[in-house]
Amino acid sequence: MGLKVSISGVRGLFPEDLTLEHVMNFTRVFSSMLSDRCALAMDTRISSKSIASVASAVLREHGIDVYNLGIAPTPVLVRESNASRVGAGIMVTASHNPLEWNGLKFALNGREVPADLLLKSSNSSKKSKSISRIGVEYWSSSEASSIYLDDLFRFLELDGYDAEGATVAVDTAHGAGRAYILEILARLGFRAVVMDSMAVDPTGSDLAHLYTAVSNGCRLGIALDMDGDRAVVLTGQRYKPDDTLLICLAKAVEMGCRSIAVSIDTSNAVRDLARAMNCKLLYSKVGEANVVDTMLKNGCGAGGEGSSAGFIMAGFNLCRDGLLASALSLSMLDRLDEVMEYSKRYSVRRGKVDAKGIKHDRISDLLLSRHDYSESITMDGIKLVLDESTWVLVRPSNTEDVVRLSVESDSTDRCNELYRMYEQMIKDAG
Repeated sequence: MGLKVSISGVRGLFPEDLTLEHVMNFTRVFSSMLSDRCALAMDTRISSKSIASVASAVLREHGIDVYNLGIAPTPVLVRESNASRVGAGIMVTASHNPLEWNGLKFALNGREVPADLLLKSSNSSKKSKSISRIGVEYWSSSEASSIYLDDLFRFLELDGYDAEGATVAVDTAHGAGRAYILEILARLGFRAVVMDSMAVDPTGSDLAHLYTAVSNGCRLGIALDMDGDRAVVLTGQRYKPDDTLLICLAKAVEMGCRSIAVSIDTSNAVRDLARAMNCKLLYSKVGEANVVDTMLKNGCGAGGEGSSAGFIMAGFNLCRDGLLASALSLSMLDRLDEVMEYSKRYSVRRGKVDAKGIKHDRISDLLLSRHDYSESITMDGIKLVLDESTWVLVRPSNTEDVVRLSVESDSTDRCNELYRMYEQMIKDAG
């Protein structure tokens, strides 16, 4: 498959594509950007502990004190990287990729650092900083956990909320967010029905076990990915990953947010919600870093990616935060039916095609040769807007060797028909 280096970090099959030498090299480059401290966390993959140990050793070798959070979600690590806390962080995770993968995410001053920038830095002739000491490793998992959760409840003004024992079905994929989401539910007065599976990517699973639990009386279903930056919320109907973003953005606008930014592959349901709530909507390229860039440049209070069930709220965390999204969704229980009416208007289908032999220029030519679209957008891959309710997006993946295909329409039959047609078109470009 090869090592994937992108705005989303570095990841690959371990140890075939992502090797310990890669871990050392990327950590050395990152250490040259730091002053004297760095937080370190990992997800629950079998290989994460070995990788974290190597990253810690390299940081300390370069005079950096390591604040080891142990198993902790990416949102917690990113908050620790704020200038008011540790100031930098490394997360050992391959996020939603299969269990045999692993990777690294880097954060500085509260923002994730694109790994492709580190790759460019490693190829430069930049002089290494002088090292006068060996760094020390401190273990601070419990402190970071309590600070994050206390901050979350203060930010959302949830202290005093009492669900009076209502049940919520939870699938944490045995990941880094498990203890955190269970603590959030307990503090809010919910009873958790834990149904952990091996679905490391909740956006790509049917989550039938959670759907059944919700059908049988659970108020909500929540599924997290391995590092806790994605949260899929099930409300009692067949879900779309975009539903999480839809629910959270509705709450963000209630909290005073007047402009939002979302990736170009996000459902029209979010567009319709923004129009109804008189909120300005901006689009960005796919990728968390791209959404954050658009948010910061335009002063947007919230945003995210529909396809990744990723929600970002600038006032709390400049990254996708599945724990924040879960807490927001739980606080919206009385309004979920109203918000989900926007989601019911559309059918979305997303998938991927093996990129081997694919010629991306050929894909664009084939798509543009069709004359039944009203607008073509080349911000990220190519998006054809067929009408007010229907669009097709084809783009190369940032994290896998695949071409991603997304289709949305107000008709399920038309959505599936278009998906099959464009899937074949992509294959014909090989």
